Amino acid sequence: MEQEKKTFQVPSVQDLLFQVGLSAEDLPEGLINGDQSYAEALYLLTRMRFGVDESICFWDEILRHHAGLNLILGRDVGIRVAVCDYFMNLHPKMRDPVIVEVQVLLQKEKGALVDELTGLYNRRYFNDAISREVERFKRFGQRFSLIMLDVDHFKRFNDTYGHLAGDDALKTVAQALRDTARTFDHVVRYGGEEFALILPHTDAAQAMAAAERMRCAVHSAPVLVQGGEVRVSVSLGAATFPEDAINARELVSRSDEALYEAKRTRNTVCSFSERNRRFPRSPINLVVVCTGAEAVASRPVTVTAMNVSFGGMLCLSQVPLLPGTQVEVALDMQVSHARGLSVAARVVRLERETEAGSYQVALSFDLGTQEQRRDLVRLVEMHHGEA
Repeated sequence: MEQEKKTFQVPSVQDLLFQVGLSAEDLPEGLINGDQSYAEALYLLTRMRFGVDESICFWDEILRHHAGLNLILGRDVGIRVAVCDYFMNLHPKMRDPVIVEVQVLLQKEKGALVDELTGLYNRRYFNDAISREVERFKRFGQRFSLIMLDVDHFKRFNDTYGHLAGDDALKTVAQALRDTARTFDHVVRYGGEEFALILPHTDAAQAMAAAERMRCAVHSAPVLVQGGEVRVSVSLGAATFPEDAINARELVSRSDEALYEAKRTRNTVCSFSERNRRFPRSPINLVVVCTGAEAVASRPVTVTAMNVSFGGMLCLSQVPLLPGTQVEVALDMQVSHARGLSVAARVVRLERETEAGSYQVALSFDLGTQEQRRDLVRLVEMHHGEA
């Protein structure tokens, strides 16, 4: 007998926020109309991160629990009490919660996430924000870009004018970036004289335009030093997700590579995409199956993937797959609730170092849809640590 699919009695996001005592302004920009808002609302109450499907399930059970508590006690205990009791006793996630006024909590959190000197967000905030953008891409397919920038000749500036003037220079750069960025961009002091900007809904061309605006804004904002004005410059490197990288760590690395190239000439902007025309590859340890009318003897061929990108895959095979062969590649996520990825591919290279060794087969992908690109990001992230 087929098992009935459970239905959740969860109100709309707006109704849920009203019941909890929150508003749309409390959610991150652009999330009020998506299922991700259920996870964000739960985070606002618990400071715990859950997946979207898990959050919707939790809300269904929390609201049922809230109704039960009201019936037993004969009064409305409030959603917050129900949330606390649920995660302490029914579905233990918290052991020793502390009651604190929300404004006090927000003030303390802001202090922990903001750089004291510049007033920008700090590295801790950066790590969380870039992870959220990756998750947003996997759910909604919204690409984003990262800009890393470094103040040119900052050590020389400090040696010439002193460290207090160096602090003033960093504050001047921070203000220029803050004034130039959009309201929903994340401006971060990454460390020392290095800054970062996470730009949601931004492709490679838009990121380059934004980086150039940042460069000009900084160069147009003089630093007051010893009664005079001194101009500083910055070098910037930009990379875009997922075209230039398939996870957050690689995106930072690609932006750093572009920044390093920009530092060769100083006071300039460099894009990883323009500097590297080929798709960046990620190591992966995954057994895949190639099928198709032109596969060997028209039977499936099992190969081991070595690395993968949006352009294709390098793999090891015990049997030869001739260049030009059209195959269908089945990349199984090996997770019961996840959708596998099947893409059309063509063999573009076949190599073998020794007669007894395995064949190295290079495949070229045809990722025809945004959904396939999102599935590939999920798959690489899932298997990245196993490589």
